[in-house]
Amino acid sequence: MTYQVLARKYRPQSFHDVVGQDAVVQTIERALSTGRIAHAFLFTGSRGVGKTTLARILARCLTCEQGPTSRPCGTCAMCRSITVGQAVDVVEIDGASNTGVDQVRGLQEMARFLPQLARFKIFIIDEVHMLSTNAFNALLKTLEEPPPHLKFVFATTEPHKIPVTVLSRCQRYDFRRIQSSLIVARLQSVLAAERVRIEPDGLDVIARAAEGGMRDALSLTDQVLSFAGALADDSATAITGAQVTEALGLIDRRTIAALIDAVLGGDARGCLAVVESVFLRGFDLRQLLTLLAEELRHVSVAQATGTIRGFADLAEDDIARLDQRAAAVDPRDSLRLLGMALDGIDVVARTEDARLALELVLLKMCRRAPLGDALLISEALVRLDRLARGQPVPPLVAREPPTSTTARGIAAQAFVPAAVTAPAPSPPSAPVETPVSVATPVSVATPVSVATPVSVATPVSAAMPVSVAPVATAAPVVSTAGVPASSPTPVSAPSLAASPLSSMSPSPAPAAPGAADGEDEPALASVNVVPAAAPAEGDDGAPASSSSSAAGPPVVVEEDEEIADPLANLPLPGVDERWRAFVGSLQRQRAAVFRLARVKSITDDLVDVGLVSSWGLDEVIRWSADSTVIAAMDAAFGRRMRITAVHEDAGGVSVHEAEETLRRDLQSRLEAHAKAHPLVQKAVTLFGGEVRTVRRL
Repeated sequence: MTYQVLARKYRPQSFHDVVGQDAVVQTIERALSTGRIAHAFLFTGSRGVGKTTLARILARCLTCEQGPTSRPCGTCAMCRSITVGQAVDVVEIDGASNTGVDQVRGLQEMARFLPQLARFKIFIIDEVHMLSTNAFNALLKTLEEPPPHLKFVFATTEPHKIPVTVLSRCQRYDFRRIQSSLIVARLQSVLAAERVRIEPDGLDVIARAAEGGMRDALSLTDQVLSFAGALADDSATAITGAQVTEALGLIDRRTIAALIDAVLGGDARGCLAVVESVFLRGFDLRQLLTLLAEELRHVSVAQATGTIRGFADLAEDDIARLDQRAAAVDPRDSLRLLGMALDGIDVVARTEDARLALELVLLKMCRRAPLGDALLISEALVRLDRLARGQPVPPLVAREPPTSTTARGIAAQAFVPAAVTAPAPSPPSAPVETPVSVATPVSVATPVSVATPVSVATPVSAAMPVSVAPVATAAPVVSTAGVPASSPTPVSAPSLAASPLSSMSPSPAPAAPGAADGEDEPALASVNVVPAAAPAEGDDGAPASSSSSAAGPPVVVEEDEEIADPLANLPLPGVDERWRAFVGSLQRQRAAVFRLARVKSITDDLVDVGLVSSWGLDEVIRWSADSTVIAAMDAAFGRRMRITAVHEDAGGVSVHEAEETLRRDLQSRLEAHAKAHPLVQKAVTLFGGEVRTVRRL
């Protein structure tokens, strides 16, 4: 006798046997009990969750001799014929092999006739999304107003491919993935009926591999029983989880646990050993990286929510293990590793040598920079961005060797501000010399990297009042882009106190790169000094008193300040300024089509334009009669003007084309200027990178 697989042998025959689809089952049962039976049903969901099975059960409910009922007898002629697939009035169609209009026409011919034996004629179309667009359109009328004896049941795994005209004519039921606990319970009952035993950890492996599909779980169980051989015939000996993993060709949880422990600990040897083992056993290397990413996802979710319970379908021991691991790992480090794993999945899948690519990804994960260094790099990038925007940059304080070895402790000690007391402004009659009290010894003789060079001749020592002469140093004004201006601006000593200096280094500041060699290059700013006005001389030739009002408030560029249009005050080659002013005065909806128009000629009272598209021609004709457009035209030209338009290439240039050409030219000049700037070149040399994009601030 031919062997019948478990998926067919234990297929549910009633609503009571269906597992994991309680919402769908309850809705259909109540519809049958109340007589509110739709003429078309659409069952959607992933593979193996019971769509076709529930369609057959529904057909039995509708055609049972005791029905329509939600509890078919299962013994009448109709119930038995549907069970064995021999019912004349229940037609199952494969949508993948019947995709054309001709098959739908044949179905419509069959639908015209009354059922031969049953109460209804039922069409079950599996994978209905495979039907062509013409086939769907041919089915619409019959689907909307079928005869009373006709019922449709559609099943699909891809409902987004079904036209909305079909979806609106059906009652849609979404089938959920079945939970692993329900799959394990169902497998236990099936194995008890088969008199076979599989250990609980083996059933968990099968449930996870099934990915929420009961049919897949039963098929995998069949494969395990075939692999076990003699053990399947011995009810006293249970099949172990290791045997299940080997039979299904899966990567076991212990391998993934060893890999993630090696990655978190930076153990490159352990990672390569796991890859070697998986490669020799013939497993998919992309699957190994995918499982690693899934494990890191579980860890990150557990860190964000406190536990992975409720956010993953896992066994209790796996939940406890993941929660324990999440508590021992820094959340930022796990998120960084998750991103690296996700980026590497596609690389491993595309490359010809998957093993080489996987080893490269794992080595990068093991050799990742410490979290404290990563935070320092991030802080450096923020400082560079603020420098490029011309905003105040707090000084980078040299830190002592960290006393904590953890990443969190290193990050906490990365920047330690030092207290600095700013001098009070002098009275008008007082001399400029001001005692400065500094809590930490600071040597000013050491070169300090600043945005504006400041010359201070006297070193400042701790706890000692020092008179600093107001030496005015002619320093070039540094613009927002970092380009020295042409006119020098004196910088006085009081301006140093007025600058946004929040802290100073407790140790001598390191010299800027190249300063020791005598290179005269602007350095990266670590202290912002706002240029003050030149000190005015009094009647007796003595320097006037310096005060905050004399120096003026520092100009700070806000980060969210709106950037003006760089083309606003520049002429557009080939575009009449009056036409440009007219287009600029219109709102976006009205101006859109006029920006594309090319002016052919302008006479005393007429502007003749050409457009290359018929749509634009119609829009120009429509908007030319608008009162707002007429008023804008009069204001731009100073007199009453009319617009005529033709559908042709006028040969000139439109406002849109001129602006795009000018914008590209300005961008290329900006990029060339930025890449040639000494600050940019020094940053590229310092970080070993390259300039990829340049944007205007």
